[in-house]
Amino acid sequence: MVHPRVWGRGVGTEIGRLLLAHAFDGMRLHRVHATCDPRNLGSARVLAKLGMTLEGHLRHTQIIRDGWRDSLVFGLLEDEWRPGSG
Repeated sequence: MVHPRVWGRGVGTEIGRLLLAHAFDGMRLHRVHATCDPRNLGSARVLAKLGMTLEGHLRHTQIIRDGWRDSLVFGLLEDEWRPGSG
């Protein structure tokens, strides 16, 4: 989560880049996935900017406050990761 005061300043992208570097370069993971609410266009843009591929739209994955929420699933494989991408 990123505070709304810094939305649009690249903070989320930089956090994502650091997490992916740690996952692939530090932990040597093969695959990383992330989810976001389809209504959260900013989060979906950040995940795409990081080079992650939209893999699917899952329906009614969690219930929050006013009802069921869907999730978009993004994924990235180790051979798709390039340091400095995003």
